[in-house]
Formats: sequence, C-alpha cells, structure tokens
Amino acid sequence: MYSLTAEFYFFGAFFSAGLAFSIAYLMLASFRTVRSQYLLGFPIGFTLLGFAYVFYGLAYLMPFLEDNSTWFYLLLDAYGFAFLAFTYFFGRASQASTRIGPERWYLLLTASAGVVAVAVVLSASLLPEFRAVDGFLRVANLIFIGYMIYSLNRALKAEAELSTVVLGFTFLAIEQYSLLLWALDRAFEWAFLFAHLIRMTGLAILVAFIIKEFRRA
Repeated sequence: MYSLTAEFYFFGAFFSAGLAFSIAYLMLASFRTVRSQYLLGFPIGFTLLGFAYVFYGLAYLMPFLEDNSTWFYLLLDAYGFAFLAFTYFFGRASQASTRIGPERWYLLLTASAGVVAVAVVLSASLLPEFRAVDGFLRVANLIFIGYMIYSLNRALKAEAELSTVVLGFTFLAIEQYSLLLWALDRAFEWAFLFAHLIRMTGLAILVAFIIKEFRRA
C-alpha cells in the first residue's frame, strides 16, 4: 500500500510539473506578443512551481536526498507564488506610480532565490528541520494566492471569462490549506492526498483556459 501511495505522489508531482511548465511556456508565448514587462512574472512563477514539483518528486525517487529536495520544493513553491502575486500587483498598478519597475523587483526576487538555493546546498545541515518552516511557508503561499484571487475578482466585471482563472487559483489555495493542515498534524494523511489531487485539478483548469484563449485569439 505504501509503495502504491509513494508512486502516486511521485507521478503526481511530475504530472503537476508538466502542467506548470506548460502554463509557463504558453504565458511566455503571450509575453512575446504583448511585450509588457510585468507579464514576465507569469512564466517565471510557473517555471519555479514546475521545478518545485520536480524536486518533490525527486524526494520520492531518491530518498537519500529528501532533506535537500524538500527544502528546494518548499522554497521554489513559495517563490513561484510570490512571482505570480507580484505579477498581479504590477498588472493593477501603473509603472508610472512606482519608482521601481517590475523588472527590478523580479531581478531582486530571482537574486534572493539564488542566494537561498546556494545556502541550502552549502549548509543544509545548519538549516532547521524543513517541517519546522513548512506551516509558515504555507501561510505565506495562502497570502500570495489570496491576493491573486482578490485582484482577479476586481477584474471580473470587465472580463467575466477570468472566473475560470479564479477557479484554478482557488483550487491551488485549497491545496495549500490542505498542506497546512498536514503540516500542523501529520496524522491528516487524507489532507496530504487531497492536496495533490486538487493541485493537479487546479493546474489543469488553468492550462485548459489558456489553450482556449489562444485558440480564440
């Protein structure tokens, strides 16, 4: 039973990564057409989420790398949602109203992510147990996703089709909440399993929406 469960998490992680990379590719194609600086956050954010799921899958493929892989998964997951939240922030705020353009914020986020990644590689043994920060990062992710849903809801009056995107991100918010429950009490294995199922569903909804929009265009 454990083997089947481990295989599900492993393949689920890589399936999620494939969906996230697909969204990143499609959003990069959109950026090449629109050429708005803030839109770069979409492909970067979903690429980071894709790599986060890859590292999570590697933790099951190579258990001896569990600590490092899980650290990378947690951090990339948080940075991915941070990039997406900043994208929606700069989408709502005009660049004229801020002295620092989105490209500088993205560069700052990327640099800090690189520094943290090097710290994990060089001093993983000095870092706290990843379970000790799991819950805090889940709360941060919920804040990021909450802001995105808030921004999308404000735009629904003008673009009703964005309700599908709201649904997709709502599923990702439920995923993070389920993982928060599991982080608080590892006995909630149902929450852990449910999080994986709901994450794949949310990403699939976003992929379907973007493909539909590309065909319409």
